[in-house]
Amino acid sequence: MRPRLNRVLVMLISATITACSSSGIDIGPLIGDLDDEVKFKTIGKVGDFYLEVEPEVEFKVNRDQVISSFKELVRITADGGGTGDELRRLADLELESSLDNRLSDDEIAQLRGEREAIHAIIVYQQYLDKYPEREDNDMILYQLSRAYALESEPDKSLLALDRIASDYPDSKYIDEVQFRRGENLFVARDYVAAEQAYGVVVANHPQSLFFAKALYKYGWTQFKQSRYQDALQSYIRLLDLNLQQDKIKDIEFNPLLGRGEIELLEDVARVISLSFSYQEEKFYISQYFRQNGKRDYEPLLYLKLGQLYLDKGRVIDGSDLFLAYTREYPYSPHTPYFHQRTIEIYQQAGYSDLVLKEKIAFVDQYDVNGEYWSLQDEATLQKLRPTLILHLTELATHYHALARVSKKQQDYEVSARWYRRFLKSFPDDPGAPRINFLLAESLYDAGQYPQAIDEYEKAAYAYKPHQDSAESGYAALIAYDALFSTTNAGEILALRQKRIKSAVRFTTEYPQDPRLSAVELQTAQQYYEWGNFSQSMASAKRLINSEQVDRPTKQAAWTILSDAQFSTGDYVSAEQSYLFLFEFLGNQSPKSKAVGEQIAASIYKQGELARDKGDHLAAARHFSRLGQVVPQSPKRIVADYDAATAYIQLEDWPVAITQLETFRKRYPKDKKFSTGVTEKLALAYSSNGNPSQAASEMLALSTLPGSIERKRDLMWRSAELYEQADQQDKAIGIYKNYVKAYPYPLARSIELRYRIAESYRAKNDTRNLHIWLNNIVQADARGKSERSDRSRYLAATASIELIRPLQQKYLKTRLTVPLKTSLKKKKKLMQQSLDAYRQAMTYQVEEVTTEATYQVAEIYHDFAKSLMTSQRPGGLSEEQLEEYDLLLEEQAFPFEEKAIDIHLANFKRIPQGTYDEPIKKSLVVLGELLPFRYAKVESTDVYVEFQ
Repeated sequence: MRPRLNRVLVMLISATITACSSSGIDIGPLIGDLDDEVKFKTIGKVGDFYLEVEPEVEFKVNRDQVISSFKELVRITADGGGTGDELRRLADLELESSLDNRLSDDEIAQLRGEREAIHAIIVYQQYLDKYPEREDNDMILYQLSRAYALESEPDKSLLALDRIASDYPDSKYIDEVQFRRGENLFVARDYVAAEQAYGVVVANHPQSLFFAKALYKYGWTQFKQSRYQDALQSYIRLLDLNLQQDKIKDIEFNPLLGRGEIELLEDVARVISLSFSYQEEKFYISQYFRQNGKRDYEPLLYLKLGQLYLDKGRVIDGSDLFLAYTREYPYSPHTPYFHQRTIEIYQQAGYSDLVLKEKIAFVDQYDVNGEYWSLQDEATLQKLRPTLILHLTELATHYHALARVSKKQQDYEVSARWYRRFLKSFPDDPGAPRINFLLAESLYDAGQYPQAIDEYEKAAYAYKPHQDSAESGYAALIAYDALFSTTNAGEILALRQKRIKSAVRFTTEYPQDPRLSAVELQTAQQYYEWGNFSQSMASAKRLINSEQVDRPTKQAAWTILSDAQFSTGDYVSAEQSYLFLFEFLGNQSPKSKAVGEQIAASIYKQGELARDKGDHLAAARHFSRLGQVVPQSPKRIVADYDAATAYIQLEDWPVAITQLETFRKRYPKDKKFSTGVTEKLALAYSSNGNPSQAASEMLALSTLPGSIERKRDLMWRSAELYEQADQQDKAIGIYKNYVKAYPYPLARSIELRYRIAESYRAKNDTRNLHIWLNNIVQADARGKSERSDRSRYLAATASIELIRPLQQKYLKTRLTVPLKTSLKKKKKLMQQSLDAYRQAMTYQVEEVTTEATYQVAEIYHDFAKSLMTSQRPGGLSEEQLEEYDLLLEEQAFPFEEKAIDIHLANFKRIPQGTYDEPIKKSLVVLGELLPFRYAKVESTDVYVEFQ
């Protein structure tokens, strides 16, 4: 057997690490300093030192054989000579074997497992009897406890744990031992003793892996003993721990937790809720946290306790608890939530009076002008706002409905106050116009016509158009009529002027209202007679919509209105007026064509204005509809192109694509815009996730006249898009054409060669893969001044990959009889592989140099192993065969030496702590080979420490 010479190895590795950590120190020979070829030593006299030759076949340890060996060792050392380790190891092996056999489906194996556990128990007991004073007996007792547990003897298992707890209180396993004791005692319902066991872990081992579980079960033992306040202290401590670990988020558990963790925390919260519910004080939870310190997760516990009450049908207790939270924490961001839950509980229970009471309290407590609102952040207010709006709306409509039933003035006043409070609190809310209209209705119902008119007109004209806009405007006129009956004669004229003004505003704002004609008839003629230009347009509009005006006058009014609007830049109105005038004239009129072009001009001008303002969506819509409204206009082709351009600006790629494809079909002979259409389609397809179509457009652009750089970039981009479209073959085809057409700059072309090679790798096409890997190597070699770190890296890694088939051929070549023939062949392949790897090192790529160095060492290592495992000549006697083996070992030794030197050189090349995979593999190999080098050295400490 080779002696294990460990101390020498530790000194060696220590020296190596020191050398690697210092700069400027000679770290020994490099790969290039080694001989190109290893020569055989001359066979000399065989010495007295023998080395063990390892067999060629693999050897696996059989646990049964090991157990048998230990049993035999125990037997022969029974009368002395043993250290006790043989007993411990035998018992450990049998215990582990028992575990495996019991899991088997084979009944015989299961029975064997039972016997093994029993025997392990006997051996552990023998050990304890024979060595009762050993310091590590706590581990023996722990294993004995496991064995008893396996044999379903919990009492004996517990006794073993008890013995550890009593005899080895400072054992490094004491936290687990006490936890396991607690578990056994808990199952046995000995909650007092279990509490004591868990308590040791909780009190003395806060850093233990078992601390949280022990604290959890510690609380359970107290709960089981009806010591609910003690249990609360334990579980609150556990929640504090989980809060520190970010497992609790105020009112909920961290949703990122696993199912098991959430279930455990839910259980803790449930037990805490039960403990609180068992206290005499109704709101003991509030008292508890006042006395024991506030916690961030109190809202969660209030919620869980309240839900416990509700689940038990204790509706009032649950709602009162939620209200207690609002009193305890009046400014908490969760207070509105608990208040709203109370309202919902009352609603579900049918307590309408309490619902109304709490809705009023809710609105008062969280009013936008109140203290609570001013103290909250925006996120809390955003959550509160919808609920507050809901309650304000429901309170106002509730009292309005009551007033309509009672007809009492005071009831109307109450509803009006609630409506006004809504509008004061949320004037910009989308529901504000409706509330304003309902306020006006409430005032009208109360007979307060002047106030009703003000609110109707506000609802009609002070907001953006809404569902009650026109109704509000018309209701204002009705309120004016109602007010006439109560107005003094001297005020009637002024009131009529106000009504006319309101009527004009109504006709202006709501020209499509079916009630328009009745209102417009009262005002149209008055403004028609005015000669003011702006007023003439207003008068023309009303005349056009009046049935009292004859056809010639209407035609003149339409003409004046249309031209005036276009001249003042009101192209929207001008378009509409021209459209009506076009219909009014009919297709046969000689003026129709000119009017049609004015319609097209009005639409195009709207598009230009929108585009100048940056409103590309509006611009696109205007340009698009020009062709729909005036399809024969010469302006259409420009408008269609501008519409597509606007959608490009909007990045609305699907619509832009449709526009451009339609343009191409509609104007197939167009030359002016064709290149622009192709460019825009390429951009739109690419941005819309249609890489294949984009690639096709870019490829077409690359064939058009232009600079070399542009054409080159377009070809590159088209290939990348085909790759995105998973059309690898098309992309590779373009890459090949690119490399052929534009071999330089090298940086891009060599990347393309790499992509081509990788595509063949993905197809498992080794032949073409190697062709393109070789192409990479050649391109880098021809690159001259354009060579870069990247090109050298790609060439270096390619060269490494190209070497591997040669190396595999070398590795597969076995040394057979006659040895001289096979040896010559293997040495030739060996030298070729070594030359190739040394060539790869010339790239000076760290990663490749490290890998190549490792492979060179492994080639030498393999050669040594091949010698030792070579076919032996037949007909040798045992003595001759032994002599032959020794001679082979002498021949293999230089190669092993060479492998060691190279691995060590590779190891020392890399700064300490930055070892990559080849270096790690070198260290593993060194662990195997260094004993070979130091086989004849007496001291073994280094090797032991290295191992």
